[in-house]
Amino acid sequence: MSNQEEITQYNILQSIENGERISQRQLSLQLGINVASINFALKKLTKKGLVKMLGVNPRRIRYILTPKGIAEKTQLAYKFFDRNFHFYKAVRNEVENKIDSIPFQGKNSVAIYGVTDLMEMAYLVIQDKELDLVAIVDNETKIRIFGYQVIGIEEINKYAPDFLLVTKELEAHDIRQISDSTTIFDIRI
Repeated sequence: MSNQEEITQYNILQSIENGERISQRQLSLQLGINVASINFALKKLTKKGLVKMLGVNPRRIRYILTPKGIAEKTQLAYKFFDRNFHFYKAVRNEVENKIDSIPFQGKNSVAIYGVTDLMEMAYLVIQDKELDLVAIVDNETKIRIFGYQVIGIEEINKYAPDFLLVTKELEAHDIRQISDSTTIFDIRI
């Protein structure tokens, strides 16, 4: 079974478990999958003994999870978690290696450019390395993250970081706004 099929199967099982009476059309709208694909998937799940159809009238059919369906949904959830956890660890190791390659030489003031998933990973690594995070910078200002008010690139020099860790593309006109005393490191993967 492909990764996409597993995700679809999990989402259908989850929706059936959460919904009182859910129709194929409702599942289609909820999951963003056409009704014919939902119908095919439900027939497959029924054949496997994971879902039971109750009723005869196509407009009033009710779907319920069987004990086997509940067990399968749990197994799929564990598979996703395990796969994603391995991916998380690999990305974190790569970010950590990039940050370890920075020649800090007694300077430990850093800022991060880019509010991204990678920025969150960099934040965790920075905390472990006991570096001094002075700012989170992005064009997406007016938000707070990890207790920091995100600032625009035009404000970065007020915080005078020794290093700017880049987690998303930095435009040339933005680079010109950064002081020469700040070293830029691209830690994108």
